[in-house]
Amino acid sequence: MFSTDRKSTIFTAWHKAFDQFSNKKKLKGLVLSIFKEDTEPILWSDSTKDISLDQPYFITELGNIHLLAIIIKLKIRGLLTLDQSISEILSENEYSGLINIKGKDFTDEVTVSHLLSQRSGIPDFLNHSSKDEPSIKSRIYSGEDLSWSIKDILNNCKDQKANFKPGKSTKSVYSATNDLLLGKIIEKITGDSLEKAFHDFHFSRLSMNQTYVYTDIHDRTPALFSYKNHPLILPLAMSSFGGSGGIVSTARDSLTFLKAFFHGHLFPMSELENLMNWIPVKQGLRQGIGISHYQKPRIFPLASKEPEFIGYTGHTSGAFSLYAPEFQIFMTGTTNQSDDPFLPYKLASAMIKELN
Repeated sequence: MFSTDRKSTIFTAWHKAFDQFSNKKKLKGLVLSIFKEDTEPILWSDSTKDISLDQPYFITELGNIHLLAIIIKLKIRGLLTLDQSISEILSENEYSGLINIKGKDFTDEVTVSHLLSQRSGIPDFLNHSSKDEPSIKSRIYSGEDLSWSIKDILNNCKDQKANFKPGKSTKSVYSATNDLLLGKIIEKITGDSLEKAFHDFHFSRLSMNQTYVYTDIHDRTPALFSYKNHPLILPLAMSSFGGSGGIVSTARDSLTFLKAFFHGHLFPMSELENLMNWIPVKQGLRQGIGISHYQKPRIFPLASKEPEFIGYTGHTSGAFSLYAPEFQIFMTGTTNQSDDPFLPYKLASAMIKELN
């Protein structure tokens, strides 16, 4: 049970660790909310001086966990299965030919589960480049703002070499195209835009009033994330991502969603276990079905065990939503940077160490 003195001690330690981490990493924007479950739960939040606690920010790839929540609800309602071929749902000709290997199209073998687990083999449209033009990702990171259409994305994929046959890789390989296709599947089944589906399925239900899909290129509300200390102003790009990468949220709204996700408020708790079929990505990171698992590898065999985190991060923007089951701690926020995709896990680990 947490007494007032115990809370004060923890809060002081967290504030000190938070400031030290921010200063050491030279971060211009850092937001963190922590909720620890116990007999007497505790809630703590902090932010650096350059960004307020209530400042909305882009969650980028973290939106995948929102897509997952809706997909699981559709599964429970009998409207799709995770083993279902995406071609059965997205039957239009424009979705064929997304994964060609030695002249054969394997798109029909891609399942909904493959998209969620990043094992579809479908190329990442952000990495497409040509002799005349660098990739979208490199152009964005250089500070160039640009827009694209679904037709552009599909054509980019068809022009690229596939990563591997669907489900045949022993490792998970992230592709932003997977997230976009999940969004299109949700739209096809619900008959609504992805923005409306998010609002109806959980934004409204959970009173996530500061969470929305970025569609207005004149909206300057979200905090800017940076690459190599250069803030990126990308209204065209972020609006082009739509609901599959352009969601805006806050640490508090994200905390509300994360707790609902792991407490069975969005779907039955029995569904969670089925999502935790972990396959390796790199450096202690493993991918499940729509969620990921991270535990820093031990450098020495006798070194103390590092904490485990389940959830997701937006490696482009530094956003994160992580649950440490051993400590019953939920952490949400953003590091607002694209340089180090493991920075959110480093921050979370630093905060947990203060409990000892």
